[in-house]
Amino acid sequence: MNFNYKNRSNFWLITLAGSVLLILVIVLGIGFFNAIYNTQIESRKDFLTQQTALAARGLETEVGRFQTESGSLMKYLIDPDMDPEDFGDELTDYTRRFFNSYPRMLEKIWIDFGDSVLVFSQNERNDFLRNRDRFPVLSDDLDYIFLQDGKFKILYLLNLRSFATDYVANFYLNPGGGKFLLINDTLSSISRGESPYSSNIPDEFLVEVRREVNMGLKGLHEISWLNYEDDPVAGILVQYPFNFSPSKRPTSLVFIVPSESLTSGIYSTFLFTFLVITLLLIGIVEFFVISLRNNLQSEKIREENLKEISALFEQQSLLMRELKGFIFYHDYKGRMIRVSDEVEQILGYPKSDFIKAFNPDNLHPEASFLRDQVIDSLVQKKDLLDLQIDFVRSNSEKIRLRIFSKLIYSPEGRFEGGLGLCTDITEQFKAQEEIVQSEERLRTLIENIPDTIFIYDYEGNVIDFHSQEGKSNWYKIHNPIGKKISDLVPQEQAEELKNAFNYAKTHKNIQTIEVTKIREKGERHLEMRIFPLDENQVMSISKDITGQKIWEKGLVEAMNAADKASRAKSEFLANMSHEIRTPMNGLLGIIDLLEGTKLDKIQRQYVEIIKNSGSSLLNIIRDILDYSKIEAGEIEIETTVFNPLTELNAQVEILSGLAKKKNIQLTLAHNLQEAVFLEGDKNKINQVLLNLISNALKFTPENGLVEVRLDLDDLDENLSFLSYKVKDTGIGISQENLKNLTKPFYQVDSSISRNFQGTGLGLAIAKKIVELLGGELIIESEPEKGSEFSFTILVRKSNEKIEHNESHPLTWKDVKEMGAAFPLKILLAEDNDLNLQLMTLMFEQLGFQFDIAKNGLEALEKVKSSDFDVVLMDVQMPVMNGLDTTRKIREIPGKEDLVIIGLSANVFEEDRKKALQSGMNDYLTKPIRLAILADKLEYYFRKTRENNS
Repeated sequence: MNFNYKNRSNFWLITLAGSVLLILVIVLGIGFFNAIYNTQIESRKDFLTQQTALAARGLETEVGRFQTESGSLMKYLIDPDMDPEDFGDELTDYTRRFFNSYPRMLEKIWIDFGDSVLVFSQNERNDFLRNRDRFPVLSDDLDYIFLQDGKFKILYLLNLRSFATDYVANFYLNPGGGKFLLINDTLSSISRGESPYSSNIPDEFLVEVRREVNMGLKGLHEISWLNYEDDPVAGILVQYPFNFSPSKRPTSLVFIVPSESLTSGIYSTFLFTFLVITLLLIGIVEFFVISLRNNLQSEKIREENLKEISALFEQQSLLMRELKGFIFYHDYKGRMIRVSDEVEQILGYPKSDFIKAFNPDNLHPEASFLRDQVIDSLVQKKDLLDLQIDFVRSNSEKIRLRIFSKLIYSPEGRFEGGLGLCTDITEQFKAQEEIVQSEERLRTLIENIPDTIFIYDYEGNVIDFHSQEGKSNWYKIHNPIGKKISDLVPQEQAEELKNAFNYAKTHKNIQTIEVTKIREKGERHLEMRIFPLDENQVMSISKDITGQKIWEKGLVEAMNAADKASRAKSEFLANMSHEIRTPMNGLLGIIDLLEGTKLDKIQRQYVEIIKNSGSSLLNIIRDILDYSKIEAGEIEIETTVFNPLTELNAQVEILSGLAKKKNIQLTLAHNLQEAVFLEGDKNKINQVLLNLISNALKFTPENGLVEVRLDLDDLDENLSFLSYKVKDTGIGISQENLKNLTKPFYQVDSSISRNFQGTGLGLAIAKKIVELLGGELIIESEPEKGSEFSFTILVRKSNEKIEHNESHPLTWKDVKEMGAAFPLKILLAEDNDLNLQLMTLMFEQLGFQFDIAKNGLEALEKVKSSDFDVVLMDVQMPVMNGLDTTRKIREIPGKEDLVIIGLSANVFEEDRKKALQSGMNDYLTKPIRLAILADKLEYYFRKTRENNS
């Protein structure tokens, strides 16, 4: 209530003060007009006097200058150096310069030479004329200058009125004014055109003027006259006497101006100014009245807004407790009215310090910066302020703040304050900075990528491309922007490229295509990877693989050459193996048969020596072939289910005889609690173990110790690590020799007197096999103390179990009775006479009856004509080889189950596979041992009987 009463009193007080101020302005305006009027009249009179004096003195100066220069023509004429010829064109030019220097002052010049008279003049068209005439008679009514020297006389005829008219035309008078010359008491107008009132000036006003002129005094007079309409006109006359004529007649310059023209500008200017000031004052009073009324309304609205803002402030404060920020409210002066309690948590300063920082007398830098930002927003008529600043907390920690403020205006557009939100965006800012840096790194990466990058729209049109400086200049010269993707490649490759583009676009995955382009420098190969960027764009990266193609071509050629050489070597080794094993077949076969005869002690010793020598030769051949296959990359991993402990026992059992012979203690240890079955290549594992254990026994002296250990460690429920370790107390190996131990054909002792024989391939083969199985062969050794060989491979656990049938070694009694115990009808297909002789002796020893075929075709015919239980088929035979013969037999109805066992001196795994693939049931390599042959025949006898039953 008090607030409304106070504002209403202020309203009437301002209205009364405005009315009094308006009256005072009107009174002051009238007095101001009178002062301005009198000052302006005196000022304009003084200006008119100065204009008249300045013009008169100027005319006097110009005439005086002419009088001074007029004698130069006489000096020119009386010059003793002048010849009569010089009075021609040169005199004319000299005279013309006078007329040009004083236009409209000179009318004519007469020059009397004594015997002739020349007259010079210039007409209205500025044509300069030279004529002959008589010298004129001088008169006092004319303005002239006469000069004489000896016989020469010069007369200058002047038109001073015309000259004065032109000269005073440059001096300004108020509208209606006139310019006159008073010569010999006669007033003549020199204004351009006819003077509107010169003949109407009463003579009584000119009497005083003439008197002043005759006395040589200047004067200013207020006069009046009648205009053409006989209306009285008041005005000002100003005269200024001067010496204007060579005849010294009294002359004065007179300027007359109507008084009305002196005051017309004053009335209009003052009236306009007075009206403007009055209207401005009325507007100011009205503005204050309206402003006061609006202020009353805005104060009411402000109170309502303040209540709403306070409620909103409380609500937002609750939200700020969950966010890293605080809310503030400031008035129109920038002072902080309210701040939420979170300010101390965010900025590290108390709320009171924050509020003090925004006081008008505080020069806190951040607060001053924010005030300036608010002012700029107000100038730009913005209602929102959104900015980010860096701020240092009280603990010297630098944070990033975002300040968002809503600037509040009244309905009339007056600023009333603002509600703001300040949040800590340090984490977001750092993340954004990281994104910017990542983009910069990506941009740098793209700029340094040597490949050419194209970006297309979904229609396949090129919309952008990037090519590194100095590379792919063809694209820069032939701008591809706007072209189709198919235009980038030769026509024959366009369809394939479009298909790849559409597939990448449709299936959202990368497509790779190779294109070939013909350039001036030759053929270029490019690899284009096409993939979608987003829903509207597709990118391709083109990599120049010309060098790679050239390298691949050379590599392929080198590989082909290497393969050719490897095949030649393999074929050579296979042939050599075949040729060696064929006589070895006879040798070892006869030894087996010879062992079954009655021999004395010395004979049996000789047979043992021959048998061991043959076995050693076979081992050497096997090692060479194995290493050749490994080196050629032709060895394959065959996974089967096996019991690792059972297999290891078997290998130890094989070598136990050698251990007993040297009185070496051969032990086996393991960590298995129960029987386990694994999936792996047991044959290759056994081959490595045989090599390592036999080496340990070979290099361990008598009464030594060789320890073999097996460990199985589970990796997960499906995989395990299978580890083997062979440790001996042998001679050991030096560190110098240790690093070369697994190299092929390497011998620690290569002298002719060495104690241990061998090819030097055993450990090389073992190392390669372990690596093929995914492990590593580790060797540790110390001279005179022994060595330790170990390896670990990864195997898979198997749920499948295998059953082992107990087998007993065949005795010679068993061998001799086999034919009776297992009656089989056998066909032997063999072309080699030596092998036929050996096989005949073996079958006789075993007690089997058999038939013979010396080539494949003969064997095929015998199978067709007779029923056999087993066919022993040599692979290499004339007419038709064993493989083709087997295939033909399998085509005969009823011969699908006929047992066919292949015989060959070829020991490569691929040879065995080819035999089995042709339809053979089994495959025996030469030399064929009697016990092995007997075992195979017994196995297939039992199998065929089981199938028949």
